[in-house]
Amino acid sequence: MDEIKHSRRNVIKVGMTALAAVPLATLSTRSYATQNAAVRKALKFQSTPNGDKFCKVCVNFIPNKDKPDNDEAINGCKLYPGDTEICTHCYCTGFVKKP
Repeated sequence: MDEIKHSRRNVIKVGMTALAAVPLATLSTRSYATQNAAVRKALKFQSTPNGDKFCKVCVNFIPNKDKPDNDEAINGCKLYPGDTEICTHCYCTGFVKKP
């Protein structure tokens, strides 16, 4: 009987911890979105290339690890922490060509 109470107690503790973590995860996602919106505006982010300048050939570009050679994949950028909506043909003024 004690084992059942302990496991029930543990399940309740874990469940309450998970419920408390959900709003925190949402807040951190929102702060990334707000921060990245400001960064995108400051760096004049655009979804089209600027001549031969585009994300795929930028040193800040982080290719999708699951689809590294797929131009349609959603990728990341060092300048936009937490932003996973960087396309290979996008451009911003933070562009620095890979050597």
